[in-house]
Parts: sequence; C-alpha cells; structure tokens
Amino acid sequence: MFELFRNKLFLVFLLIINFCAGIYSISYYFSQLEQSHWFFWLFIIDCPLYAILFGINIFLFLIDKPSEALSFISIVGNFKYGLWTIFVLTIAGLAGAQWFFVLSHILLVIETIVLAGLFAFKVKHVLLAFLWFIVNDFIDYFLGMHPFVFEGFLFYSMSFALASTIILPFLLSIIFSSKDKVVLPLRAKSRKRWAKSI
Repeated sequence: MFELFRNKLFLVFLLIINFCAGIYSISYYFSQLEQSHWFFWLFIIDCPLYAILFGINIFLFLIDKPSEALSFISIVGNFKYGLWTIFVLTIAGLAGAQWFFVLSHILLVIETIVLAGLFAFKVKHVLLAFLWFIVNDFIDYFLGMHPFVFEGFLFYSMSFALASTIILPFLLSIIFSSKDKVVLPLRAKSRKRWAKSI
C-alpha cells in the first residue's frame, strides 16, 4: 500500500483534497469569524487550518522544499482537532447523527498517520508545536475563541484539548521519528530523523 504514497499524482490528489476540504470547512466558522477580531482568525478555524497546512506541506515536499516546523505543527494539529471533534460529537451523543463529520475527521487522522513518513522534524519543532498549541488553547478557552461546544460539555472539551496539547507533540514525535521515511523516486535520499539532528 505504501507504494501508492510514492506516487506523485496521488500526492497531488491528496493536496487538492486537503485544500478544498479546508477552504470549504471555513464556512462553518463564518458567524464566529464575523464576531471576532481578525487577529484571532487563525486560532478559530482549527480543523480547516490544519487541513490546509497539511496540503501545503505535501506541496512543499513535492517541490523538495519541505518545512520541518510547519509539517510537525500540521501533523499535531490534524490529530488534535480531528480527535477533538470526534470526542465532542461522541460525548454529546451526536456521533451517529453527524456521521459525515465523524468520518471526515477519522479520515483526516488516518491520512496524517500514513503520510507522516513524508516529513522530517527536530526536537525544536516538537517544542515549538507544544508552545503553539498551548497558546491556541489559552486563546480558545480563556479568551473565549473556542469553536461552538454544546451546553454542558465545555469542561470536557477543554480538558481533552489541554490533555492532547500536553501529550500529542511528544507522543507523536516518538512514534513518527521511529518510522522509516517515504522517499519518492525523484528524491535522492530520505531526511534525517529529528533525534539525530537537534
């Protein structure tokens, strides 16, 4: 199966899917964006932002100009908000009624797992991701910029978000640094793993 992810045309297809899905999904946040200062917009459009960033990372990989910091932040972001959305819908008892949203976020997480082998990162990028999502959670839950949460579930959604910010950057760095990197035929050699290039 992994041969498929060495295919440039397939990666271009995933790039387009991520861009289109991310841009379309921003429409779900229009009412909140209209009521918020533009400075906070990047912190409001959580899932769309990281889908778009993941698409950008695929593009940068294809032109051999990858951004290690951006790639790791998008990996953590896709995991964090993909799982967060599934969690919030499940505890609210709406996972069945909102099955399309659940499925789309499951696919987002699966895509990230499979394609993580494209990207390299260093220890400093893990710390940067940790700090970025700490700031994001602060803006979401202490400045009130979090996505819509059903009444009575704010504490649980905040707890899940904070726990994933603390755990995911370090857990994913361990998991993905131990995986072999995918190499396209046009690339001469794979990238160094973060543990070897602090």
